[in-house]
Amino acid sequence: MSIEEAQAVPYRYVPAVCVLSLLGAFGVDLLTPQLFVAAILLDVPIVLSSLGSSARFRVALIVAALACDIIAGYINGLQAGHHWSAIAVGDRLLAALSIVFVGYLSSAVIDNAQRAGHAESQELRARREAQISAAIERVRASLSTELVLRAIAHESLELLDATEARFALTGPPITTLVARRGEAQVDVDERRLPPAGISLVQRAADDGDVVAVGPTDALGRLILDTFGTPEMLAIPIADRERRFGVLLVLGEHGERLEELRSVARGYADQAANALEQARLFEQLAERNAALEERSGVIRDLVYALSHDLRTPLAALGMTLRQAQTGAYGKLPERYLETVERSVIATDDVQRLAETLLLVARFESGDRRPDRDIVDLDEIACQIAAELQALAATRHVELTVVKGEGGPPRTIGDRGDVRRAITNLVANALEHTPADGHVTITVQRSGLKAILRVTDDGFGISEKMRAHLFTRFARGDDRRGGGSGLGLYIVRRVAEESGGSIDYAPNAPKGSIFTLHLPAATTA
Repeated sequence: MSIEEAQAVPYRYVPAVCVLSLLGAFGVDLLTPQLFVAAILLDVPIVLSSLGSSARFRVALIVAALACDIIAGYINGLQAGHHWSAIAVGDRLLAALSIVFVGYLSSAVIDNAQRAGHAESQELRARREAQISAAIERVRASLSTELVLRAIAHESLELLDATEARFALTGPPITTLVARRGEAQVDVDERRLPPAGISLVQRAADDGDVVAVGPTDALGRLILDTFGTPEMLAIPIADRERRFGVLLVLGEHGERLEELRSVARGYADQAANALEQARLFEQLAERNAALEERSGVIRDLVYALSHDLRTPLAALGMTLRQAQTGAYGKLPERYLETVERSVIATDDVQRLAETLLLVARFESGDRRPDRDIVDLDEIACQIAAELQALAATRHVELTVVKGEGGPPRTIGDRGDVRRAITNLVANALEHTPADGHVTITVQRSGLKAILRVTDDGFGISEKMRAHLFTRFARGDDRRGGGSGLGLYIVRRVAEESGGSIDYAPNAPKGSIFTLHLPAATTA
């Protein structure tokens, strides 16, 4: 149970207490003479409702209290021999006014408190973002990977109110950079982490999220005793392609532990971007001589994307999503629609930036793809499931057909193969009109694993076929152009895996794209 949930438990019973106190006050009012002003007790449940009930419940309680006041006054008159004293009636009117007045004051106090709370929350978030931005600017001051790693550990001390930060870098062996509060030097500790530390690093890396360690269980106490700290945050620093390591932040945070987890997430995302930027620049520097002929394209693309686009886009996307979920207060409906469109547009630009960066890496030779056994059948089914919503909006039928010849497996980089197939299927959906069909066929033929994407769409003119798989090639697109890089990436992925991609017209209309990859052996 989180701290917020624990704090909210007592307030769950406020409505029940209000109802019980209202019934009690009503009972006392019935049992007292009409000149005894017991109706004032009806104000008590109204005041109690301000502790944790909704505005609608409060209004209902006020109406019920007024009804109780009237009924009790009438019954008191009956008990007095059908005689209603003028003083008693006046007291009843004053009690009714007090109920309304107390209800209004309670609502006003709650509204003011909520506004003050929202303002304080927004101010706190703005201060956090400013602190993260300032820390990341200092981290990005260097393009040396080693200096950036040290800066990430050092800047986390002040940002996360830590006494010590240990950046456990991926190995083997695991090297740890140690930064301490009040010391400008970041030391290198090549000693092996204790088993509890290795377990925590592995857990944070596998979860991909910040892990807060407190003395609430035996394992947590063991880890804290190992590092000699009352509390700890384990922050994985990773992007989509690589795990850089886990930042262990030691200190005593108390009730701020959950708050600092949120700050740590934003810091980790932007720190990973800064590391990727530095790593990319170092690799480009090492290959500068070989890249001389392509320096214009590579330098412009890589610098513009990694330095000027990726980090601010990540920060913008994070801020927009926080606003969408109400982190900065409830937004009007028309603003929510605008924020939603902005999130979609930011994601589109982010994908374009990632695509251009991948092209830059292909061109520079900066590629170290993984080599795993990849099941084309499995990936095709996953992609079809993910793109069914897009197909439905375009009223296009998307199906997967399994061919003969054994399991269509190949050896290559799973992420690259997945990207290539996604590009082919997305292109087919984009260029197929409503009521059309797109079919993904996977099969094995001899030593080849084959994936074929067939559509009955607009097709491609003969004059464009010769340039179909080149960089920035644009066909006679009748639905608007894309980046011109999708099919180029497909070709480079296929060639990098030892395969090929070809195009053929689909009679009487449409296109057939066939991806040929070397088949993996059963072993």
